[in-house]
Amino acid sequence: MKKIKFWVRRYFGFSQRETNGFILLLLITVLAIAAPFLFNLFSPITAYNPTLDRLALDSLASVLDQATATRSSSEQKYSTSTPGRVPARLHRFNPNTSSEAELIALGISRYAAGNMLKYRSKAGRFRYKEQLQRIYGMPEALYLQLYPYIDLPAQADNDKNQTQTEFTENKRFPNRPAYKSNRPVYSLQPFDINTADTSQLKKIRGIGDKLSERIVKFRDKLGGFSHSGQLSEVYGLSPEVIDSLHKYTFIQPTYAPRQLMLNTATLDELRAHPYVGFNLARLIVAYRTQHGAFRTTEELKNIKLINEETYLKLKPYLSL
Repeated sequence: MKKIKFWVRRYFGFSQRETNGFILLLLITVLAIAAPFLFNLFSPITAYNPTLDRLALDSLASVLDQATATRSSSEQKYSTSTPGRVPARLHRFNPNTSSEAELIALGISRYAAGNMLKYRSKAGRFRYKEQLQRIYGMPEALYLQLYPYIDLPAQADNDKNQTQTEFTENKRFPNRPAYKSNRPVYSLQPFDINTADTSQLKKIRGIGDKLSERIVKFRDKLGGFSHSGQLSEVYGLSPEVIDSLHKYTFIQPTYAPRQLMLNTATLDELRAHPYVGFNLARLIVAYRTQHGAFRTTEELKNIKLINEETYLKLKPYLSL
């Protein structure tokens, strides 16, 4: 050992303390390398016995089989104990006059049929088909299956005096004359969506201050609506509000949206358009700088980010 220490000190130029530390580190390294071989040498390797694992898998399979059998029996019991779950034959019916048994025979659950009777007793009656879809417990698939057989109008009557007549009719005192209001009946007339202000938009049910301002702001950034389908691009509009906008608004056939000048528009003007944005505006300016002015608007298709769908959206707003 002294010879080894002497050789290490002479070869590396270590001090006595550094030499002792080097030899200790060397011994630890050798032991770490030899540890796996020593462990395998002194610990006998036992052969793998799959019996225990096989028993555990068999017990797990038996538990799963019992759970499956229990679930299938409960489903069978539910299907047999719920009469009218699957209608034998659909027929035309009126939900205002049908009894609970008749509704169940059509495939409606007992819970949904009870809710329909409660609605009739509190609200009076069903006036159109879509009201059945709001009943708790009425599945969407069943509603669509029963839709052709419901003996009611498809949509609500636009006559607003109908509700007033139902409430002013005095059933408890038939001799008392019915109340008649002298107020004029308000009827919303269709208006131009490209010239409407926020006060006109707020006349549509479901549109308040925020949504009306959002519609006008989107329209101004867009340069005007070129078709009614663009209303669905306004953030926050529900499908019911969009349907009302389609019903009560129009676009003049001769209306021309504000044009976006491809050859003279600045980067900020291009990026402000909802259909362009910063990345596409930067590419348009770069293409215009490299290849010169656009000769036709279809040259935009040479830019990789502009596909056919994007070009068709931009086309009504493009000009040279």
